Amino acid sequence: MQACLTSEQRAADLGLFIDPSFVHHRKVQTIIGPAGMQHVDEEISQLPSLPEGQRSVRIDHIYTKYMLCLCEHLGIRPLQDILATQTGRLFCSTEKLLPCPEIYDSKATRAVSVWDNPGSYPFRVEFHYSKRHIAGDTLRSRLHDGHLVSIIGQLSSATDKLVVFEPVVMGFPWLVEKSQRPAFDIMWHAYTFYEQLVEDFDEFSKVAAVPAPASPARMQAVSENAFKTCLAELLGDAADKDWGGEQCDYYSAHLHLKGRRLTAAFVLKGPADFRPMGLNHLGKKNDQIVRLSHAPADILFVQHSHDITSPVRETLRAFAVQPSRPRRYCLIDGRDSLRLLDAYGLYDKALALSKSRKKRTRK
Repeated sequence: MQACLTSEQRAADLGLFIDPSFVHHRKVQTIIGPAGMQHVDEEISQLPSLPEGQRSVRIDHIYTKYMLCLCEHLGIRPLQDILATQTGRLFCSTEKLLPCPEIYDSKATRAVSVWDNPGSYPFRVEFHYSKRHIAGDTLRSRLHDGHLVSIIGQLSSATDKLVVFEPVVMGFPWLVEKSQRPAFDIMWHAYTFYEQLVEDFDEFSKVAAVPAPASPARMQAVSENAFKTCLAELLGDAADKDWGGEQCDYYSAHLHLKGRRLTAAFVLKGPADFRPMGLNHLGKKNDQIVRLSHAPADILFVQHSHDITSPVRETLRAFAVQPSRPRRYCLIDGRDSLRLLDAYGLYDKALALSKSRKKRTRK
């Protein structure tokens, strides 16, 4: 769906909300405490006279609003961050759940949805919840079939083989207007928004005029350090040396998206392992994406000299696009890396830098 949008549309300044169909009011009240409930109660008291069904929906939205405010204020992290670091008891993110057949079993009052593990965690993750809190038929249907769902969840128990969370809020991601009304229908893009293409950025805009090569093969001769040096040149920065505890391979405060200045954090992968990037390229338990997500950046980049597989894309999105703190993300695969170097006449320089480093290494 992102490819259907123009560069200007992809850059639209939009917020992200959860359209709730499951709200556990008692848990929300416990988590946000008396001070938070004062604001909730005040907003509820200001509701006009409504039919009971409409009033319940409005109340669910109010509870969800303040849970998201709390998550933003406390810096509550996405699910995979909690799992990778084994710290924290509350998460907020959009996750893929496997089909839950018992959701329509009239004899069962509770249900269990299983997280669609991307394959990098050696344990099972389940969500246990009472079906009476499900207020929407659409959510019920999609839980039955398996779907992407935005969740604020609380840790219930954990062993080496099973981690159990209890949902506090569940629903679907929903884009909301911020500074100005966008020139496209935002309701169709909630699951795909916030991904940028490399040519969307002002400093990389010439890439749009360069066709994608048939193969990333020429990137096998370009070292990671050479690519970083060229990237820094485009952004007017100096390429710092790597160090083992870094959050990212490169950081810049000089990137612009349609005139808006952004901070950016990059993971860069050279040709040492020249094959399509899977999650195993990104460290044990995806720790490179975990560290990248901790960088104080507006946009998160993953660059590789070869192709980038869909599990990497989905994992980066899960870390970047939180309902409480949505951030932009961009994947630059080997073909787009070539387009970037070719667009600015930097391929020969990258090649020379790579050869020069090889000679120094041999000595």
